Amino acid sequence: MGVSNGFNRKINEWILSKEGRVAFRPFLVNGNPYKSRIFVSGSFPHPVIEVDEEEREEYIESLVDTELWDNFYGEQMGTRENKGTTAFIQWLKEACGETAVHVNLTALMADSAKKLKEYSKESPEDYEKGFRIFQEAVEEFQPEFLILYGSDAVKQFRKRFGDAILDRYPQLEKVQDLEEYGVFADWSLSNGRKVQVIACRNLSYYGKMGEAFGTFKERVKEALV
Repeated sequence: MGVSNGFNRKINEWILSKEGRVAFRPFLVNGNPYKSRIFVSGSFPHPVIEVDEEEREEYIESLVDTELWDNFYGEQMGTRENKGTTAFIQWLKEACGETAVHVNLTALMADSAKKLKEYSKESPEDYEKGFRIFQEAVEEFQPEFLILYGSDAVKQFRKRFGDAILDRYPQLEKVQDLEEYGVFADWSLSNGRKVQVIACRNLSYYGKMGEAFGTFKERVKEALV
């Protein structure tokens, strides 16, 4: 998929810091994000990628082409969490025929959770923008489902969007328990559209085959019907 001029402008708004450097990874998908029914989201930031002015357009193009992304940045993204997330998204494609968008609860790139926390004091405007991009991406692409992975992602989501979600199991905090129920909440967007929210353990545990996620994957299939 190519990136239209209008969409290019939107992405440029998302990716640039207050100082005008590329500091955010707003999403990653192989294809058209407007046609994706599913968002897959965690809370851990993506490692920092150095993108200079001449490379900005190829960076934008790579956000909708995972082959380009891997060619440009794959080595930098080879964390266990990203590998597990990629394997799960591939399962969604092969088993469910769904192309998912990977977008974290914060789009601000940081090399560790500790560094991300430091940004909250060093660059509070960019820090808050990272979380705002997540919500803007959901509002822009209008997915039907949001799959949160990891207990911290569920905790942050409930805290930030508690007023806009109908939580069916507020007493359940362990994601391993939430996995068994499938859809655990409905998130009401600004236009009234509802996003169904599902949770699972951190996808760094997913591995190549994901056998330990068998029940969860069945719940996902049931929800997508």
